[in-house]
Amino acid sequence: MPNSIAYLSMIIWPFTILFLLNRYGTAKGILLSVLAAYLLLPAAFEINFPGIPALTKDTLTSMVLLAYLIMTRQPIGYKSLKGVHKLVFLLLMISPFMTSITNQERYMFIQGLSLYDGLSQAGVGFLNFLPFLLGLAYFKTYERQVVLLRLVGVAAVFYALPVLWEIRMSPQLHTTLYGYFPHSFIQQYREGGFRAVVFLGHGLIVAMFLAVGFASLFAVHKAKIRAWRFDNRLLLFLLMVTILLQKSFGAIIYALIVIIVVSMFSYRKTHLFSVAVAAMFLTYPVTSSMGVFPHQQLVNAAASVSPERAQSLGFRFEQENTLLEHALKKPLFGWGSWGRNRVYDPETGVDLSVTDGNWIATLGSGGWLRFIGWFYFVVMAIYLAYRSQNHLRGAEDEKNKQLLMSLHSLIVALILIDQMPNSSLQSLYWLIIGGLFGRYGEIQKESQIKKTVPVNSS
Repeated sequence: MPNSIAYLSMIIWPFTILFLLNRYGTAKGILLSVLAAYLLLPAAFEINFPGIPALTKDTLTSMVLLAYLIMTRQPIGYKSLKGVHKLVFLLLMISPFMTSITNQERYMFIQGLSLYDGLSQAGVGFLNFLPFLLGLAYFKTYERQVVLLRLVGVAAVFYALPVLWEIRMSPQLHTTLYGYFPHSFIQQYREGGFRAVVFLGHGLIVAMFLAVGFASLFAVHKAKIRAWRFDNRLLLFLLMVTILLQKSFGAIIYALIVIIVVSMFSYRKTHLFSVAVAAMFLTYPVTSSMGVFPHQQLVNAAASVSPERAQSLGFRFEQENTLLEHALKKPLFGWGSWGRNRVYDPETGVDLSVTDGNWIATLGSGGWLRFIGWFYFVVMAIYLAYRSQNHLRGAEDEKNKQLLMSLHSLIVALILIDQMPNSSLQSLYWLIIGGLFGRYGEIQKESQIKKTVPVNSS
């Protein structure tokens, strides 16, 4: 049961956001607001008022930022979307209404959907997507890209301290401060020790954030930019040790991918790797349903590391197949909300589903329209980063710009691939994705200006 501090933190949060915006300016204030909300406010907690979307740490932050930008007449980012991008965004916003219209009948013991459900889901979807638009508008320059990656990396270093404490003492900070534990406590026990949860809701989400912070800090380090007052190598070592102790096989693999790619790949090969990850993600539902994806080979590989991990991975694949079969009964617009995308025992009504991956939750609830619309912007950010290489040739400080674009793209690719086994695509990551998406437009504009400026003859 959430205590008074949980409610109080949500009440004072809008004033904290306004302070950050006024103290650090719009761009940095947005980043600090999203970062702090993600890392510090209570997880799996919402306040419900009639007529508005449920207030979570993500939706509340988006509401306040949206109101501030509207009142101060500053851009939200929507106008930066052009052509097909704007069309996909509009389709994404209307997709909940299409889902509601096609799901007015009952499913098992669950009620049918109404247009109000569509309106509610559209509102929540917009608020969750808003950080992408803010990243698009406020982190599209090289200087802002450096700020974004540097602050994410430094935030991960700071967060490593309570993470290490919980690994040693057990995950109890959330319960101590907010009065409840946000998930299953037993799931945080692994290999004779604990995974930290802090204020993110689950140990796997914490591990993913540490991996993203490690990749961000590595990018800044390779660009020879000092992230903080300490040597970057010391900070990277601290993060790597913390990731190992967090005991998340996925996060360890992500960190190793960053080290290997940065050490061995050129800018172009790094971009190609990210594009390949995006292509694999987009085709995964099809290859999985056709039995082409090598599920069993991955389980066998995991078994060579740990039988427990192999069993967990095999269970996830079994659940995915069951949920995918159910999702494809309503392929275009999905099953909607209220748990209609899940599978239940026909006699007892017991929920038989475990929905871990963001991709299957999105496909099951919103169909192919929402799946393509939701992940279009992630995949397109990676593709546009790949295309930016030609525009950056001959640019001022080309080496660092090429480097940060390729590693920023790699970070987004890791975020994307994590949506297959987990569901970690929240506000902070949308901001990072939006920043990468916006960089292409800015790079293209700078390239065009350079070509039109006349060269003075001597």
